[in-house]
Amino acid sequence: MKLYIYLIIFWIMQVVAQIFFKWGSTHSSYWLWGFSLGNFFGISSIWFLMLIYKTINPNITLGIAFGGAFLLSQLALALIFKSKINFLAWVGIVMMTVGMILLASKGLIEK
Repeated sequence: MKLYIYLIIFWIMQVVAQIFFKWGSTHSSYWLWGFSLGNFFGISSIWFLMLIYKTINPNITLGIAFGGAFLLSQLALALIFKSKINFLAWVGIVMMTVGMILLASKGLIEK
């Protein structure tokens, strides 16, 4: 159960970091705040990544943690900053999600 909580917190913190980085790039007066807050959340999330590494295989951790953070960040940025996701991008999102599920099911069973 702890593993899932750590993973969700890691994903949330990574998404928040990406949102701050993007927000900081929208106007020069936001740059320092976006940079600082993005790095605060991004660097802090590594603590949870280290806790996840203690629980499951590092290769599985890398694929699930960063794959999920990437997918969720893409969706959050598209939603918040109103960018379009085209059909091929949706296909990629689905394929990555299926790959993460396969990786997680194999990796979590072995441990």
